[in-house]
Amino acid sequence: MGETRGEGGMISCFQTIEGRNEVNRVQRKVLILLLAAGSAGGVFVAGCASKDVRQEAVATVNGDAIKGTELREFLGVPAGVFAVVEIPVERKKEALDQLVAVRLLAQEGRSRGIDNTPEYKEILQRNDQVVRIKALVRKEIEAKLKVTNEEMKAEIVKAKEANKGISDADAAMRAVKSVSGSRIQKIQEDLIAAAKKETAAAVDPKAVARIGKEENVPDNVVLASVGDEKILYGDVKKILRGLSQGGGGHGQPDLSKNPVLVGNILERELTMRALSAYAKKQGVDGSEGYKAMRQEMERFVLRSLVADDVAAKNVVVTDKEIEAAYAEHSATMVRDGKKIPLAMIKEQIRAALRNEKGQKMIDVYIAELRKKAKITVNDAVLPKV
Repeated sequence: MGETRGEGGMISCFQTIEGRNEVNRVQRKVLILLLAAGSAGGVFVAGCASKDVRQEAVATVNGDAIKGTELREFLGVPAGVFAVVEIPVERKKEALDQLVAVRLLAQEGRSRGIDNTPEYKEILQRNDQVVRIKALVRKEIEAKLKVTNEEMKAEIVKAKEANKGISDADAAMRAVKSVSGSRIQKIQEDLIAAAKKETAAAVDPKAVARIGKEENVPDNVVLASVGDEKILYGDVKKILRGLSQGGGGHGQPDLSKNPVLVGNILERELTMRALSAYAKKQGVDGSEGYKAMRQEMERFVLRSLVADDVAAKNVVVTDKEIEAAYAEHSATMVRDGKKIPLAMIKEQIRAALRNEKGQKMIDVYIAELRKKAKITVNDAVLPKV
């Protein structure tokens, strides 16, 4: 397998977690990804969902197996329930390469003892709700998402008729989206509705209406409830502080007094808490699905912490490099017909260069881990994944 470049799939899936600025980005992305687990953004071709293939190891990394279902999910298959036979094996190997990289960094994290640090444990504790919800969503998709070969074939024909000259693989991608997109959305909407009903989740519109009208709404005002659990105005303000870089600054508008924004955050929080409570009632905690999601989160957190450490120790961006980048891309540094002064975007350029150099250092680090690792790939299984 070739060298991993960027691990874009995993990074886009899980970014950071609460507790540090870097980790805050993970939390936001994690919530989006896990709540939308199984979205039809990937490519799969309907067929018989083979449990054997889903549970069979497509690769091992120092004895740690990567199963077919994990590779399918990485390729975009909701809950890994369908085969992706139309995707070329080489494309599957590229995806598998990135999963291997995550395993290597996670294993490195454990060897360093990162899994025993307070930071690691706090991150996992903060994201236990997310793990529970993803396990619930996956369970629903496994039970309810049905796509037959006949439906897929019909959609592929339609895609080819509408796009003359399109490849079979591209036609399958379009067919998957048209067939499964609305079904995944319906499964999620039904799940959220059932969770809210079962947990009596509700917003207090009168309390929310006070925001923006009254000068100082107390933090202990109850804006919504999920069963016996209350969501206070103070809870929403805390979330907003975490979402704003640096927690807001002088001259910046107070987001907690924007009723529309507060309403959006409140609805998200209400939905998450309702799903989490509903998952507990459904016996998700302690289930095999929960354990699998927990392992995925642990791997991601370890990968993130090791990668952050590697990048932080080895990345330095000088003013000279910033000036060179500014000069190289000067044609694009224009706003309203005028050139943007370097001083206005210096820190943005620094951040971009830091990310670029950091990723290169991480890739080099992963390459070194590969040299010491025992990695096996089951070529016979890949075509069936």
